[in-house]
Amino acid sequence: MLSLLNIKPDSNQRWLLLSMAISGLLGTYSSPSLTKAIIMVLPAEWLAFESLVFSLATLLLGMIWQGRIRLAAMRYFLWFTIIESVCGCLLGLYLCFVDFNVWLFAIVSLIYTTMITGFVGKCIMAFKAKLWVEKEREVYDNNISIVSGIVCTCGYLCALVMLPSVELSLFLWALCCIFDDIGWIIVYSINKNKLKDGD
Repeated sequence: MLSLLNIKPDSNQRWLLLSMAISGLLGTYSSPSLTKAIIMVLPAEWLAFESLVFSLATLLLGMIWQGRIRLAAMRYFLWFTIIESVCGCLLGLYLCFVDFNVWLFAIVSLIYTTMITGFVGKCIMAFKAKLWVEKEREVYDNNISIVSGIVCTCGYLCALVMLPSVELSLFLWALCCIFDDIGWIIVYSINKNKLKDGD
C-alpha cells in the first residue's frame, strides 16, 4: 500500500509519519470549528499582535541559535517536547471541560508557542540533517508531503460532511497535541546519542 502511494519510509520515518497521520487527522478535523469560534471573538488587533510576537520570537531564536543555546536545546529536546505536548493537552482539556475562554486559549497558546515550540522546531531542523542526507532527505520530504496531503484531504472532508462541535473539537485538539510530538520523542529516544550531540 505504501509503495503504491510512493511512500518509502525508513524505520525512523515510520514513527514520524504515523504520529503525523494521527495528529494531522485530529487537527484538520477539529480546525474549522475552532478557527471559527476563535476568530469570532478575538479582535483583529490581537491577531496582528500575536503574529508580531511570533515573528519577533522566530527572529530572535534564529539569531541566538548557536553554541551553548543550540547544544542545550538539543540535549533537552525530550523535555521541550513533553512540556509542549502536556501544555497543549491540558489547555485543550481545560477549555473543553471547565471553561471555554478564547482569551485564555489565545494567551497561553502564544506563550508556550513562542517559548517552547520554536526550540522544538529548530531542534527538529537540526535532527533531520543528522538522520537523512541528500537523497534520503528528499525521500523524507516527499513522504511528509504525501502523508500531509492524504491527512488534510481526509480530515477536511470529514469536517465538511460532519462538522464537530466546539467542545468535541477542543477535546480532539488536546489529543492532537499529545500525538503531534510522539513520533519525534520516539525517534529522539532511539537515536539519542547521535542527536543530542550538537556537532
